[in-house]
Amino acid sequence: MYQNYTTMETALTLQLDFTIPEDHEARLISRFVDSIPAEFLLEDTSHTGRPAFHPAMLLKMCLFAYSRSTFSG
Repeated sequence: MYQNYTTMETALTLQLDFTIPEDHEARLISRFVDSIPAEFLLEDTSHTGRPAFHPAMLLKMCLFAYSRSTFSG
């Protein structure tokens, strides 16, 4: 069942005052990716086109999603 909503809503309430616990898997993934030497992540960087996202950030997001059984195609 879908939640009722209206397209005339003008406010979006976000909770921004939270901290990630020290033993959370996101911190483990972040420490793991940060331990990878930069020359492996940045060896084939393109200098044309739109600025890219940092490969470490993208790898962290993919690994966290995969740990939650969310896969990309």
